[in-house]
Amino acid sequence: MDPIDTPEWADNPRLAGWLAAQREAFPVWAEENGGGWDFEPASLDRLQSLLLGRFDTWEEVRAARDTPLLEVAAWYMGETLIRRCGVMWRCIPVLPDPRPPAGGYPLVTYARDSLTEYEQDCLEDMEERMEFSIPLVDPASAIGSLFVAEDSRLADWIRWFDRFQEWRRGLPDDTY
Repeated sequence: MDPIDTPEWADNPRLAGWLAAQREAFPVWAEENGGGWDFEPASLDRLQSLLLGRFDTWEEVRAARDTPLLEVAAWYMGETLIRRCGVMWRCIPVLPDPRPPAGGYPLVTYARDSLTEYEQDCLEDMEERMEFSIPLVDPASAIGSLFVAEDSRLADWIRWFDRFQEWRRGLPDDTY
């Protein structure tokens, strides 16, 4: 089992504290950033415009990654994916020391235990062949990608989750 699929990654004080802090900060963040944030997929384009208007480079985003502006933005993106795609938050319970240069921030993904045994077996086979994988998004990194890839869009992450759901619907109704 991949560590991200363990209960420790789904429910831990680090994740719970981060989520609570972002939920608490959201009303002020929303008001400071024009109000009307509704967690609808189209609002990810608005979020993208907000961030592109505030930062010019990936280095600026990286330097501000732990600020309320970017933490709440990452939380908002994750919550939008959760509400639209049925995914859930995951986070490493304890960061290693020294902190890794990448990763360690909360992620959104499907819980593997929400898949049938047949789906899990099919997915495992496809992952071994590197044909397909379960969607997993670090919203903070997705925000950073806006500044390194010209064609990057936050709303495009929804398509990855949609393709996964289409894959699931396309599987035969085999069960073990």
